[in-house]
Amino acid sequence: MRLLIVESPNKTKKIQQFLGDGWTVAASFGHIRDLPVDAVGVSAPDYRPSYIVPPKSKDHVQRLRQLAERATEVFLATDPDREGEAISWHIQQALKLKAPKRVTFTEITEKAVTAAVRSPRTIDDDLVRAQEARRVLDRLVGYEVSPILTRAVGTGASAGRVQSPAVRLVVDREEQIEKFRETKHFGARVVFDGGAWNAEWDTKPFLKAGEEYLLDKGRAALAAGCRDFKVISSEKKPVQRQPPAPFTTSTLLQAASARLGFKPEYTQGLAQKLFEGGHITYHRTDSQNLSDEAIAEIRALAADRDWPLPASPRRWGSREGAQEAHEAIRPTHWENEAAGDDADQQRLYALIWQRAAACQLAAAEYFATTNVLDAENGPDTYRFTARGRVLKAPGFLVLTMKDGDEEEDDGDKGGEGSGGAVPILQPGTRKTADSGEVLAKATKPPARYTQATLIKELEKEGIGRPSTYASILATIITKRQYVAEQKKYLVPTPLGRMVVSALKGKFSFVELAFTRDAEEQLDQIAQGKAQYQPVIAGMHARLHQEMGAMGYDPNAPFPPSEKQASFARKIAETVGLPLSEDALASAALLKAFIDANIEKYNGVKDAAFAQRMSAEPASEKQIAVIQKAITEGRADAPEGWPSVTKLTASKLLDQIMGSGGGGGERKGSSSGGRKGAAAGKSAGKGRGGGRSAGGAAASSTRSTGEARYASDKQMDLLRTLVGDKKIPAPAGWPDKVLMSDASTALDKVFKSRKGSSK
Repeated sequence: MRLLIVESPNKTKKIQQFLGDGWTVAASFGHIRDLPVDAVGVSAPDYRPSYIVPPKSKDHVQRLRQLAERATEVFLATDPDREGEAISWHIQQALKLKAPKRVTFTEITEKAVTAAVRSPRTIDDDLVRAQEARRVLDRLVGYEVSPILTRAVGTGASAGRVQSPAVRLVVDREEQIEKFRETKHFGARVVFDGGAWNAEWDTKPFLKAGEEYLLDKGRAALAAGCRDFKVISSEKKPVQRQPPAPFTTSTLLQAASARLGFKPEYTQGLAQKLFEGGHITYHRTDSQNLSDEAIAEIRALAADRDWPLPASPRRWGSREGAQEAHEAIRPTHWENEAAGDDADQQRLYALIWQRAAACQLAAAEYFATTNVLDAENGPDTYRFTARGRVLKAPGFLVLTMKDGDEEEDDGDKGGEGSGGAVPILQPGTRKTADSGEVLAKATKPPARYTQATLIKELEKEGIGRPSTYASILATIITKRQYVAEQKKYLVPTPLGRMVVSALKGKFSFVELAFTRDAEEQLDQIAQGKAQYQPVIAGMHARLHQEMGAMGYDPNAPFPPSEKQASFARKIAETVGLPLSEDALASAALLKAFIDANIEKYNGVKDAAFAQRMSAEPASEKQIAVIQKAITEGRADAPEGWPSVTKLTASKLLDQIMGSGGGGGERKGSSSGGRKGAAAGKSAGKGRGGGRSAGGAAASSTRSTGEARYASDKQMDLLRTLVGDKKIPAPAGWPDKVLMSDASTALDKVFKSRKGSSK
């Protein structure tokens, strides 16, 4: 029996069908080893990481080891990128495989898979070391800088080698907007032939020294008053618009955001499903080019459908910093114009299919007309220019495709350019305008980033790589909450501003040039042009130098706060785990311990709370609200009514309140137990992660990124008040009321009562 190991279980069935008898296809379920959660896991001078098999992976490792012992050959078919190469290496190490065969395929088709297993290779150590270097650098920055950052901002905060520069981009853009001052200026436009076309005035000859814009409205009025024009020149020439390149990871995330409204992380998930289903090629790529075979298939498809083709295949140049390990994203079966298991997968697939097919079609051809006209008004001559463009041959536009990441008008509306249907005129002849108008203009501030445009900027600045863009945004927006999304635009939160302010000028990793250089050095390791240890040692030495300049001893553990230590002891006692003295002396180690065990701690607390709730009778307030709902026909009396437990009453109240909209079991209340309350316990600040477990009370978030919901006492009061129609239901009612919103609603009630009693 030959064993082939892939990452995702979603691939196994299809690949098993391709390979047939004599093969067993099994999944590793992603990474099977990682750095420890309760230690840094790496140290100078060699920086060799100490890996562990996480509890969630132990069963997978045991199963794979048993399969490998019975196999005559083991093939490692993890994803075809650095991370996939590292996973293969970890599988080899964990299973103690002597001579595994490494195979890669960028599409899950029978042809690609069978070809791959016929041409195996060894694991690429350079790619493994490059991925390991990324992981180690991220760990060192997070563990060593986060405690300093936390102390600087006064609440739990996390520094990230790549995430922090991304937050800085958003903060810097917001500061540019805040400093922006509007400049109002003027222009002029005249209209010809009943509005068929128009020309705009060139203001440059009338600008005063140092002016960028025309500020003289009176001068603009004189220009708009021109009617009798002399044709200076008239030119008509063919122009072409080339089709865009097929999708890279970055451009796919951008296009899906702009065209389909998908968040990058969601798009990444959809693309993963399409890849696993054998519908598209590997979706983590920075190459803009397709394989020769794919190009031939597109040209054959185009010929069959009578689509216009260029004389020779179209190719794109390499972009700076691109790895181009495999081709751009494309369909695996061109005959399938629709594919995917649900509507969103199908929409994304259609976008990919159109873009990839169109990239090899002929350019769209236009006739572009430009007229230059002069008019005199008083002693001055005013020059106007008219530009128009008319579609001659659609070329790739036969697929009615428009780039999703282009926000500007492409000039194709109505088949004409912005100047309308500009005609060819005879130079030296006269032309009379029908009317004119003053154009009131104003400068605009830089646009805030959207998720799509931030990804574009990250790629431009060399921050991150194709596989990391979606996770970077998810981390800074959802997990850390350094950036908020307002009507699709990204704005920094107060905490995000504080984080960037605390890092700028002190740590080089937040500088864009440094981050770009770090990515290039990681690329050099992957290419065998640089060595792992010197690269890591150099960056770590620089980090220590910067920490020392701030008065911190980089070689001493950063002490935890008393709150953090107290909460860690409570977790250890509750879940029955030992807590070493080394951990109690280090904020970083305590933070890792808390993060690793917070869910287990909450589970124990939830169970204990539910047990108490099931042993205590329902409160008078609960009985009153439920009885009112029964009387009004909004609920049926439960068994044993009114002698029911608090747990039964809480579940029924959630159903009653949810019947008006929302519904569902609420996190942090009723049978959901004490998750919200447990999360409220401050764990202090730790090194290398986001908010410490529990975080600051004002944040309404937990260290895991989950919201802190209202406590059960708050919810009992709110149910009574809302049920009696004394207050409106707060945001998130009834199943996702944040603690902060609950407090605000209750404060208003109690303040109003105090006021009325005076």
